[in-house]
Amino acid sequence: MHDDIGAADPGSLRRRDPQGVQTEAWKQTLEDTEAIAQERRDDGWEVVTIMAAHTDTVSRDMGDDERFGLVHVVPNNYAETFTEVFDSDEFTEYLAYGTEIDGFMFVVTELIDPETERSILLPSRYDIARADGMFTSAADEGVLYTHVKTIDGTILGTFEHEEYDPFVPRPNA
Repeated sequence: MHDDIGAADPGSLRRRDPQGVQTEAWKQTLEDTEAIAQERRDDGWEVVTIMAAHTDTVSRDMGDDERFGLVHVVPNNYAETFTEVFDSDEFTEYLAYGTEIDGFMFVVTELIDPETERSILLPSRYDIARADGMFTSAADEGVLYTHVKTIDGTILGTFEHEEYDPFVPRPNA
């Protein structure tokens, strides 16, 4: 009977990753993150990688506030590191490396402080099937946000992305 439930919901099969496609994509995302970090370090930059316990897509109509975008929930050990490094006035640039695989977006977001040559890397994965509201909010506003918060909901920092194509799947890709 348990197999019938999975068969009735093709999305659950995708989330379970029976062929390991998502697992391999996540491994590649982490390898890409490390390669970017090493390249920056080789150029003399200070690099911090922040691992989120969960990344979610949020639309403007999901809560009491108007916040939308990618929300990275970080454990306390990464929260402290993030708050020690991130300053929204200093981190003024970004790069994003994203690819769609098996119904999920795998993204490495790099927040950049060009003046002091510091970089924060945020590897993430989100379910495209649950992101329509975020896509609509981004299209309506012409921007996308990255939010980093703790599990209790405390926002540690927010970054605005004026160009957000690398964060969303490409049509017919």
